[in-house]
Amino acid sequence: MVHSAINELKSVPNMITSLRFILAPFLLYFSYIQELFVFTILFYVCGISDYIDGPIARRYKLTSELGSFLDSLADELLLLFGLIFIYLLKPEILINNIPIFVAFLIVYIIERIFFFVLHKGKVRLHTYSGKTFARAYYIFLPVMFYVNNYRPFMYLILLLGVVTLIEHSLIYIKYKEIDPEIKSFINPKYNPLSYIYKLPF
Repeated sequence: MVHSAINELKSVPNMITSLRFILAPFLLYFSYIQELFVFTILFYVCGISDYIDGPIARRYKLTSELGSFLDSLADELLLLFGLIFIYLLKPEILINNIPIFVAFLIVYIIERIFFFVLHKGKVRLHTYSGKTFARAYYIFLPVMFYVNNYRPFMYLILLLGVVTLIEHSLIYIKYKEIDPEIKSFINPKYNPLSYIYKLPF
């Protein structure tokens, strides 16, 4: 069992995913010392790793439960760390928008409750809405630290996050047994994002 898990971890996609865990403490450190340029580079490296690990795993038939778990866990870790990054690099974003971030956290907590109570934390979703949210997060979070008018980027990230959390909650409620490959609460065939994510970029 342990040997199998180690072998899976050695696969290229899982090594790419693990890069986000390795870089997480460095992101915290460079945000703490206000080294914004280095932070931005490392954060975009994390975003690229999130973008390429899944396609590589599917292309070379290296998908695994461990890989899916690590991918979701890495994204969730960096999402929660995002609040720390904001506080350390541009605290006025949090201070001036406390009600908005509290509302987002409430939606997040509700989604987690459904996740653990209804499905015992066993299913990791990789929906189109989740992919869209993750890409917006990795692209636009650093941008907020460089511009004066950060609100459009903040609203975009939070809106996509809320949409993702609501959709995931609906999936947890609707299905007793969830197909780990489910891509949407509605039929993916009718989801316009399904065509976007078939594009080669």
